[in-house]
Amino acid sequence: MEMKYLRQRVEEGGVYVDQLFFHDPDGFMIEICNCDNLPVVPLAGDLRSSCSRHSIPNMQSQQTQQHRRHHHIHV
Repeated sequence: MEMKYLRQRVEEGGVYVDQLFFHDPDGFMIEICNCDNLPVVPLAGDLRSSCSRHSIPNMQSQQTQQHRRHHHIHV
């Protein structure tokens, strides 16, 4: 199977990132890259407090409750 794609290498501040772009069968653009080369820079404040693991169960619980509200079974 032949697939059209675009390959690109970008550099910023001495950091190189290789990218590969192609379209999936539905027409959406897919990007594959070695983005782990990019340095992680916090936007503001302490990331540990904003990404606390304590908030994850609460989010899952809320999603489960919302899911139950939207999917009632009618007999």
